[in-house]
Amino acid sequence: SQCSFFLSYAPWCPACQQIESAWESFARNSEQLNIAVGKVDVTQEPGLSGRFFVTTLPTIYHAKDGVFRRFRGSRTLEDLQDYIIERKWEGVEPVAGWHSPSSIMMHGMAGLFHLSGWIRQVHSYFTSTLGIHVWGSYAILILATLLIGLILGLILVLLGECFCPPKSRYKAETSEVIEKENAELSAVEESPEAEELSAE
Repeated sequence: SQCSFFLSYAPWCPACQQIESAWESFARNSEQLNIAVGKVDVTQEPGLSGRFFVTTLPTIYHAKDGVFRRFRGSRTLEDLQDYIIERKWEGVEPVAGWHSPSSIMMHGMAGLFHLSGWIRQVHSYFTSTLGIHVWGSYAILILATLLIGLILGLILVLLGECFCPPKSRYKAETSEVIEKENAELSAVEESPEAEELSAE
């Protein structure tokens, strides 16, 4: 199976611009090295930046057989090629646990990043296209968030009531009354027996 290398970058990032020529040369040599090389613009693909938990730019990941490793070496063409030729990636600890891009947690993180990008687009549509004031757009988004939260909460309560119905109050009260009556009857039955024993 083929190794993959990909770079997370942003157009406004100065460090990303410095590595660009080395990365292009690395991509041109990818066939000789039998690897796939790509790059991801985090401004266009926020979901991927969330899934790979990109906190610094540029970030380089190596992937093989579904195992991801973060490349932390020098970002020169020679070091990138040596990482593959000398199989240096075998000595690097893979991204494990919930940090792994293939984990459920990181899939959820990608969804959150997609949601934030969508909210930005909606805000831009409200302010630019519809001409709504910025604070008006914020108010609409806040009200929509509260309304969605209320609806989801109501749905969760209804599901809880359906799957785990509460104990009937009437049944609980009647069972308590029956228990009290039984206790009183047993006390009444025991008292004559106690009197007979004392008389003997």
